Amino acid sequence: MNEKAWNVDLRDGFLHVTSPGRKRAKIRMTDVIGIAIETNNSGPWGSDVVWHVSEGDFTLHFPVGATGEENILPTFQRLPGFDNQAVIEAMACTKNEIFVVYKKGR
Repeated sequence: MNEKAWNVDLRDGFLHVTSPGRKRAKIRMTDVIGIAIETNNSGPWGSDVVWHVSEGDFTLHFPVGATGEENILPTFQRLPGFDNQAVIEAMACTKNEIFVVYKKGR
């Protein structure tokens, strides 16, 4: 998968994601209740690290390396209780794992 074919950005208080097929979705950042990082053992041929951002009924997904993704982490890190250590562990993981990096109210 070409991670750069995905586009991610923050505008007007929303996290916007556009998939390679041009499917668009967004979540209002104030509605986010959870963020997780999923890792798997498909690298380097597959997308082996994926962000999951949820507002409860809907979850956005985008791979690490998506165009604009480098601008998203600082916004996530401002969320109260965001777990930077879990991000570090996820980025070092080569197994099939899920790391919860933010849970609202934690």
